[in-house]
Amino acid sequence: MIIEALWFSQQGARTSDNRDHAGIGIRQGEFLGVVVDGSTNGAANGEYARSIVQMLVDWFVETGDVITDDLMVQVLRELHENLRKRYPRGSASLLLIYAAGSNSISVIHSGDCVLGELDTHDGIDWQTSPHTLANALVEMPLKDIAQSPTRHLLTRSFRARGFELPDIVKLAEFSGSLVLATDGFWAELSEKDQARFLGGDQASTATDRDDRSVLLLRISFSDHLALVMHDKSSKNLYRRTADAQQISTP
Repeated sequence: MIIEALWFSQQGARTSDNRDHAGIGIRQGEFLGVVVDGSTNGAANGEYARSIVQMLVDWFVETGDVITDDLMVQVLRELHENLRKRYPRGSASLLLIYAAGSNSISVIHSGDCVLGELDTHDGIDWQTSPHTLANALVEMPLKDIAQSPTRHLLTRSFRARGFELPDIVKLAEFSGSLVLATDGFWAELSEKDQARFLGGDQASTATDRDDRSVLLLRISFSDHLALVMHDKSSKNLYRRTADAQQISTP
């Protein structure tokens, strides 16, 4: 599996810091990608999101355990217990993917970060749904959820007041391009503006906008795992690898 990664993140106008953070970890032929969106409510939620990313990536690179979905949920629970003492009002949305050499991918998410598949025309086929009040009782297309004022009310997230089990989605034998997006990307940008953003155009005249970020992963089959990290990526990306030879930057 060869993964080309590109992280675009633009600070919004609602907080004094960018509360979207991403992380990438490589270990023993396995890949972890994480996107966390800290809530705009609460002064420390940017630090909370960054801590979640760093602790997850550090654990992934350093552990000798066999990675399973159950283990990932257990680690998230332990991480939550650790962080809630430091950030008693912490609140964030989380989306992570774990990929092994067999090209099987696990997706774990809680909150309003979503996963999509990029098609050949730069459109996005969204694979997961956010946990919001807008779609709590009935399934809705993501574009309709984006128009609902109740999408800001989350029914599940990574919040300090109590651990909530995330959803798990499996992708088998995947090859193509995935996007891991925060709600500032999928809910506030039109489809044309999403394509421009993915192309590197972050120009915006909106005076009231959320942080908007997307982790783009182009995945292709290979007998080994290699990561190509593009140097155009935004700075709020944390990455570690157990094998320095597996990361290259074009």
